Amino acid sequence: MVSLSTTWRTGRSDQRMALNLPKEINDQFRRFLRGRDQDPAWERPALLTVLLANMVLYCWDLGINGWANYYYSAAVQSGSIDFKAFFFGSSDWGNAISVDKPPLSLWLMGLSVRIFGFHPLALLLPQAILGIATTYLIYKILRQCIGPVAALFGAIVFFTTPIITLMSRYNNPDPLMLFLMVAAVWSLLAAVDYGRTRYFILTATLLGMAFMTKQLQGLLSVPAIGLSFLLFSPQTWRRKLATAGGGLAALLAVGGIWPVAVDLTPRGERPFVGGSSSNSVLELTLAYNGIDRVTGREDDPTTLLIPERFRSVGSDAGVFRLLNANFGQEASWLLYAGLIAAALLMATAFSGTASKKRKALTMLSAVWLFSTFVLLSFMGNQIHTYYTAALAPPMALTLGLAADELIRRKDSVYLRAAGGIACITGMTSSWLIMSGTIGWPAWLPAAVLGTGIVALSALVVRAPNVTVEKFAAAVLAVALLVGPTMTSILNVTTPFNGSNPVSGRLTTNTAGISHLLNSMRNNDPTWAHDTAFGRSPDPQLVETLANTQSCTWAAATYAGQTAARLQLESGRPIMPLGGFDGSDSFPTLDEFKTKVASGDICFLVVQEATLAVQSPDSAVVSVTKWVTNNYEPLTIGNTTVYSLNTRKQV
Repeated sequence: MVSLSTTWRTGRSDQRMALNLPKEINDQFRRFLRGRDQDPAWERPALLTVLLANMVLYCWDLGINGWANYYYSAAVQSGSIDFKAFFFGSSDWGNAISVDKPPLSLWLMGLSVRIFGFHPLALLLPQAILGIATTYLIYKILRQCIGPVAALFGAIVFFTTPIITLMSRYNNPDPLMLFLMVAAVWSLLAAVDYGRTRYFILTATLLGMAFMTKQLQGLLSVPAIGLSFLLFSPQTWRRKLATAGGGLAALLAVGGIWPVAVDLTPRGERPFVGGSSSNSVLELTLAYNGIDRVTGREDDPTTLLIPERFRSVGSDAGVFRLLNANFGQEASWLLYAGLIAAALLMATAFSGTASKKRKALTMLSAVWLFSTFVLLSFMGNQIHTYYTAALAPPMALTLGLAADELIRRKDSVYLRAAGGIACITGMTSSWLIMSGTIGWPAWLPAAVLGTGIVALSALVVRAPNVTVEKFAAAVLAVALLVGPTMTSILNVTTPFNGSNPVSGRLTTNTAGISHLLNSMRNNDPTWAHDTAFGRSPDPQLVETLANTQSCTWAAATYAGQTAARLQLESGRPIMPLGGFDGSDSFPTLDEFKTKVASGDICFLVVQEATLAVQSPDSAVVSVTKWVTNNYEPLTIGNTTVYSLNTRKQV
């Protein structure tokens, strides 16, 4: 009250200031709704509408996926209880073993949990916000170089890509990785525009953080970004090389500080590095999350245990891999149209009076899209379908740039023909994907294709007036986007969980991954179900574990998803023997014996199906044999466990 009285007693000028405050707020609100004075009056309302639609799509019934990927949810739970587990990304707060990715994404979800409490919405809200923010960044990046219609089109392409919708409502690391990679593009354009070294250092810092999110996958855009900087930065070549060196140092420093800190920490004072065989983040980076992903592991014996109808005769690697039944619904609706658009841009966009920034963005987007496409198309069989999320940002940028090129140069017969080929390719891809999917009306694929062709015809041969041209362009855009949009809506209304969520409906190819996952959900084969989704915890076992207070770990079990589900339900740390799939060399038998002798582990919960697919000399098999030979079994509910406090009588 004192400050209010003082305001009114200090004179007429202060009174005017107080009276003007609502007007200032009103002006700010008007600017928010209207945008910049130089922009079309419709642009800001259109952008807000796009972002609102994006928010509804990503946030509607956000809790439908529950804990989503139990493996990462358990790690967030651990980090919310113990700072050591938070720093190392431990799967349990006894700090036995870490998850198989760096912890930056876990840290972000962990901060949300500390603010809002530990429940699924608190985990998934940051993911949805990152997805929406990335859409906005796509628009802002494009809008620096192109017109509003094409920039908005690029943003819509991004947020309606089904795998982006799915991942933005899931707790895998991908949303943060993509946000950081796109933010790096924004800062790269600033480095080209202003010629300032600090912007390129920021670019490298963001990429280092992307590496800290998902390791080598976070660096997929590095070749494109480096090439664009070297070709289009206004700096002298000597300064460019110095700046590039500084950027490399920043990337290594930001991306390397956590791995180095982990590997330099004495092994007895930190969790085992999940996903590695030598307890090293360096090996995790180069092997499990690096070379093994690219080359595949053809000698994996568990592939022989998959039902024969799902076993591929050979690799599906090739130019059209991403259009097949396994990958098509994720991000391939407009992918091949984007590749044609990238080739078109590379052939035409570097002539004329285009700014260096536009040329840099064109080079960056096309090279990023081509390189990611080639990697995903030809890498080994360790590829997951959700890796295709990495295609969405360069695809959206490329299609936005190509749309603007066609709008600006619509009088060019060559460009209209090339654009027509790209659009036909996109609509044909949608027709193939929808035709190969069970559940859509039988007439829908042909109707979408036919409508799109009619609209395209009015543009290729030049519409008689502007009104018809605009209407035809709108219908064409709808025809191109209806497939991915409907699949994204389906992703919102369908619950997903486990380690490998797949967009959309079952495919007509009964040997495809959608049918395999459906079979796995029904426990066929059981070991695969338990690896991907985890064994559903027995309620009586959960209650027993929840009441264990004398042990560091209420129980040990395998594989990682099963351990995570027990931990989430019981609220007690569970040791995941062998890491994610039971194959990690942790713990050794001697380490396990020592912990049992110290009273650190109360129970061993044996999972027979998972045990059956492990290597005979694995840590999981050695530990289980020792326990079953030396301890008494105990039935809790419908589960047989071994109490590690009750040895067999000799």
